[in-house]
Amino acid sequence: MEKQLKQDINFLEYPLWFQNSKMAKLRDDGYVWRDRKGFVFRTGYNPPTRTDYIFLCYLLLKCQESNWKEEIELTRYEVLKACDLNKGLKNYNRLENSLTRWNMVGLEFRGIFYDGVEYQIIQFGIIDDWDIEKQTKRLRVRFNPKWLLCIKQSRFFQFIEFEDIKNLNSPLALRLYELLIKAFRGRDTWEINALKLAVKIPMAQKYPSDILPKIRIALDQINKNTSIKIFMTVRQPERGRAIIAFHKDKKQINQVNDEKFSPVLIPEELISLISEEHCSDKARKLIAYWLDEKDIDYVKRNIIYTNQHSNKKDGYCGYLARALEQDWGVDMVKRTKNAADNVKTDIPIKYKNQHLTIDGQTGCIFFPNACMPAGIVTKLLKTGEITRDGLTGI
Repeated sequence: MEKQLKQDINFLEYPLWFQNSKMAKLRDDGYVWRDRKGFVFRTGYNPPTRTDYIFLCYLLLKCQESNWKEEIELTRYEVLKACDLNKGLKNYNRLENSLTRWNMVGLEFRGIFYDGVEYQIIQFGIIDDWDIEKQTKRLRVRFNPKWLLCIKQSRFFQFIEFEDIKNLNSPLALRLYELLIKAFRGRDTWEINALKLAVKIPMAQKYPSDILPKIRIALDQINKNTSIKIFMTVRQPERGRAIIAFHKDKKQINQVNDEKFSPVLIPEELISLISEEHCSDKARKLIAYWLDEKDIDYVKRNIIYTNQHSNKKDGYCGYLARALEQDWGVDMVKRTKNAADNVKTDIPIKYKNQHLTIDGQTGCIFFPNACMPAGIVTKLLKTGEITRDGLTGI
């Protein structure tokens, strides 16, 4: 039986390691990488590369096999052997260097970490500390408990084969493998703009003509050296734009073990906007697709627009698809903003010899430790217990 490790979707979507090993060697004073969506990777030493990622996956596998113990103990030789590296001083030193790299890594997610709770910001490391006992030469590694808990309790996860990770010698193929493993949770086809895929990986290439050949070569390596089988097609709706569609091998679709796949990842704040009647698998997949293409606010405003305007002719999903494609919800946001701009300002009033204000947005009166609801404010205005503050000239 193949050795599988559980991994949270967030740590497949956003890179924990980098493909350019030459660049990494030059960054021994630290490195910061930011994704435009709100993910920040920081390290105070050389950033991890493919070799470091393989080491980490094996250590995580041993942790999971030990019932998720935060602290594991093993030999350096065991790690090297499991990762297909020869015993020798060079590789022993490389392992120690790798542990130092992971010890110096910090991760930050701003509003994009999905686990059923909406976070404004969340930060943690990966390995808190490690040591090698002089007499026994045994290696002890202690993981960051927050990082482990994110994986252990994750409802948005995927199982990955440790052998698959080892077999991919190409860093690009390994990074693409991570994204495909994430993308094919609960779906058989994944479409993405070539330029956006390059950003996700990330790749240095900026044009589809340069990106597509490299993706094809990487996918070929994945199909030859891993347990998954994916093929791709490309359509070009206009010059300079290419949409890549990745498809599961049809034979593999029928062999999928449903217990290993959790539902398509959608934040709870979006699910709560859709009625139970309309929350079909088709609607979920449609939303998941557009979350790959746009930010959460874009998807949210078009769901709200669809809730208000959908009709029987198009059906909910059909209307939602068109709204997301053409961003119909943006006009609604503009109207809401204009309405907010036209709301009356706070109204100065007098109540029990106090000079206060009625909040222009809510109609309430806010005290240091309490709030008078708008309904009561209206009644007291009618009875004269609350009066306009004459000192203001209103």
